[in-house]
Amino acid sequence: MLEIIVTLVLELVKCLAPPTERQLVYLRKRNYDANLENLKAEMEKLKVERTSIQRRVSEAKEKGEEIEEKVEKWLVSANGIIDRAAKFIEDEESTNKRCLKGLCPNLKTRYQLSKKAETEVKALVELGEEVKKFEIVSHRTIPEEIWLKSNKGYEAFESRVSTLKSIQNALTDVNVSIIGVYGMGGIGKTTLVKEFARQAREKKLFDRVVFSEVSQTPDIKKIQGEIAEKLGLELSNEAEYRRASRLYERLKNENKILVILDNIWKHLDLETIGIPFGNDHKGCRLL
Repeated sequence: MLEIIVTLVLELVKCLAPPTERQLVYLRKRNYDANLENLKAEMEKLKVERTSIQRRVSEAKEKGEEIEEKVEKWLVSANGIIDRAAKFIEDEESTNKRCLKGLCPNLKTRYQLSKKAETEVKALVELGEEVKKFEIVSHRTIPEEIWLKSNKGYEAFESRVSTLKSIQNALTDVNVSIIGVYGMGGIGKTTLVKEFARQAREKKLFDRVVFSEVSQTPDIKKIQGEIAEKLGLELSNEAEYRRASRLYERLKNENKILVILDNIWKHLDLETIGIPFGNDHKGCRLL
């Protein structure tokens, strides 16, 4: 009987005020039921999409990749709206049981719930459309050296503090591009240089720090490979000069970078390796 009255009222309203008719449509049981079924269907669709994204995210993390910020935000939004939809459906089913399958409806409650269900459906659909734009969910990261994150084992002797200050002053001079730290073997030059690099990175003097062990018998390809790896650059097994050219261009893309070449025993041709310096790239400093 109540449904017949609602239908008659709607027919009357059609002739008077179309906007009001659109609002009163929410009172119809069939419209309410349709909105509820749509809500259930779209929630299940979004659950499937969420599971797919979560699987891709897990696989990316296992590879050590960093998740895109937009993907992380999408997952938070998806979790939130799925939880809301599930709670809405649970509450509705509970109310339905108490009210003999909806045979004694409260029109105000039906209006509010029907409208809310329609709103949630739109939100679910929008999130479902958004996820289709995710061509990738992650990107490769370039892990920093462990020693750049910790000074464990370093002792700040007075002489070291003085030397560190001298290195910093020199490398912040725009007219200086190469600094040499030399001395007898075993006195801690490498430890000192690494501590400077760590502090410089902490103070944001450089955007990136790369390190390569040169040794008494320099292996150019090895040096190129070590530097390239820390820049996320893949160098194929091609001629040294081609590798040098690619490394050179990649280093020039860095705004402020510190290249540390450790354990040098004799003259080293930087151009052969592919390291720009001086006027070629004032943002590249060598230590």
